[in-house]
Amino acid sequence: MTGSWRVVPWFAVVLALLGAPSSGWATDLRDAPSGSEAHVGQAGAPDDDQAQARLMALYEQMVQFNLQGPHALAVSAIDSLMAQFGEREIGQKIAAWADYFYRRGDAAYRFGLVEGGYVSEGRLVDDFQTDCILFFYRVTELGRSSSALEAVQFAFGTRFYGAVLADVVDAEGRVDYGNSVHLDYTIDMIRSGIWGQEITDELGEAVSDAEGSTRYPPGTLRYVSKNAWSPEALRDGDVVYFVVDPATEYGQRLRKDGALIGHVGIIKIEEGRPFLIHAAARGLGDVYPGGKVEKVALETYLGRVENFRGLLATRIVSF
Repeated sequence: MTGSWRVVPWFAVVLALLGAPSSGWATDLRDAPSGSEAHVGQAGAPDDDQAQARLMALYEQMVQFNLQGPHALAVSAIDSLMAQFGEREIGQKIAAWADYFYRRGDAAYRFGLVEGGYVSEGRLVDDFQTDCILFFYRVTELGRSSSALEAVQFAFGTRFYGAVLADVVDAEGRVDYGNSVHLDYTIDMIRSGIWGQEITDELGEAVSDAEGSTRYPPGTLRYVSKNAWSPEALRDGDVVYFVVDPATEYGQRLRKDGALIGHVGIIKIEEGRPFLIHAAARGLGDVYPGGKVEKVALETYLGRVENFRGLLATRIVSF
């Protein structure tokens, strides 16, 4: 093969399989750390070969556990949609996937930590039961991939970036969200840069969060007030994160638990207006019933939900 070619999460997967340190995303094998290249080339002893074979079998078990079965959309359906979305920009693909799940109407809300949820089940994929984080994970992974298989690879490579495979995947192919490499707090996800560049300052005048939480000190984040954001600044596929208001009971409870962000969703622009597509645990008055993936004008959502004081946003522009 000649010329430059992009390496998607396979690069992260290789690092994980080898237990090699990660030093950032590589867009070409020639950008990969020389140490990992050397390790790949050192097949060597039979014991090493057997160990690598076991790891590859474990990896394949994890892929198939998430690619096949009743919890995932059919591979053929996903690949067909990938082809339809074609050469659109990544943000447009992300928005299209979010809207696809909304229009299907069969992705019910289920919090990941409860029985049957994706976290408790150790799944990367559940296309029929989701919460706001899994929905955000899934549609961004689909939007950044070119096949159903690649989306599963991307899921593992981003959610468990830098992990050693054997430490986070069991014999059935289930992943361990309790492993320390998984980012449990949304602020850490934003800071990682894996899910895009923060664009909060483009939304309006950002102010410092003065209260903080039990985990994060005051001033950890800056947000734009829900009464002072600019609709024109948002684009298809932008990820929006809602900062909890410490003046509400909900906000106080989450901040006591260490969190600053209470919800996340995806933006789709329709007739010049930003709409929020998200996994809604409950209804929003007469706007929608909730309990599934819903779509609502962002302005309406911010005006009706009292638990949030403002928002942050990130934008994914590359793989």
